[in-house]
Amino acid sequence: MTRTRVAVIGLGAISQSVHLPLLRRNAEDFEIAALVDLSAERVADMAARYGVADEGRFASVEALADAVESGESRVDAAILATTGSHAGDVLRLVRAGIRVLAEKPLSYSLAELDALRTYADGAGVDLRDWVRVGYMKEYDHASRRAAELLADVTLRAVSVQVLHPLDGSQLAYARLAAPTGDVTPEMLAPILSATSDVVDTAVGASLPVDLRTLYTNVVLGSIIHDVGLLRMLVGGLGEVHHAEHWGPKMPGSVHARGTLARDETPWTIDWHYIDGYPDYRETVAFHHEGGTIELVFGVPYVTNLPTVLRVTQGDPELGISVTESRWMQQEAFENELSALAALVRGERPDGAGVEESVDDVRVGQRIIRALAVSKGLALDPGVEAASEQ
Repeated sequence: MTRTRVAVIGLGAISQSVHLPLLRRNAEDFEIAALVDLSAERVADMAARYGVADEGRFASVEALADAVESGESRVDAAILATTGSHAGDVLRLVRAGIRVLAEKPLSYSLAELDALRTYADGAGVDLRDWVRVGYMKEYDHASRRAAELLADVTLRAVSVQVLHPLDGSQLAYARLAAPTGDVTPEMLAPILSATSDVVDTAVGASLPVDLRTLYTNVVLGSIIHDVGLLRMLVGGLGEVHHAEHWGPKMPGSVHARGTLARDETPWTIDWHYIDGYPDYRETVAFHHEGGTIELVFGVPYVTNLPTVLRVTQGDPELGISVTESRWMQQEAFENELSALAALVRGERPDGAGVEESVDDVRVGQRIIRALAVSKGLALDPGVEAASEQ
């Protein structure tokens, strides 16, 4: 069997704890063909650990894409796990003929996604055949079983609660590589400037720093996972009626509520960053006319930690029946990898792509607009988040 040759771009926590170990665990199907990171020290370290030759080591997406286009390097697919927006790098990779699994968020702005779609239209490319977004919860067997159950119920309400401790407490087990010292402020400056420009387009230059940070790091950095999951399960979030932010320090807590896109069913999202909380916990509950369907997710960086599907319903003999299901040997990130390989084979697996990301960014912008209103602020006229979408 031909192995899928994968480039891993961005060698931080998610790549070290999940993507690289899973690629090695599935070495019969995948080859780690290239590594890309601003830090040459980090690339050398990971290359030594995973057996990547010198010609597969790169400092930028542009360098990788150039090598593939020139025939110097052979790469079928890329896992894009850098910090921040990924749309520009996705465009460059697709232009080079590389299928892409991009970690969330795919973009911070609708304009970035429009650029992707404009390229695809001009090149005659269907992006559904080239790009998937790293919403691993969509590939979770518990989520997919929940989708089947939800097809047969009449919803009354949807609620999401996320309890998020310090990142370090979630990653201690992974023995991450020590920080490197070779990425200078001068190397980061153009990246940070470009990101700032994109955020200006999305939410405006005058928005206070805390709200801009909430938009990039919380709404599109974390809550977007739940936005994507609810799109998959119940057709997505529609109106955002209210949002608020509080807490002793950033990023604090965020509450948002609204109605589903498909009907007037109310939804709520409560996201809390609590330094000392003992363990990451995320509960997504669907209350319906006959009971409740719940998904309980654990630490996302721990592979093969099963999601719990809990179903509460009436029972003719017991009165109330509560069942819990777990899929012990099924890892959502691994299923996501299989979908990437299917893209390379010319198939069209399920999963979010560019069009779904457009919907999700729109919801994220509605949330940030509602957060601004709750603080008595108005967005700059003309920015994406200021308009009705």
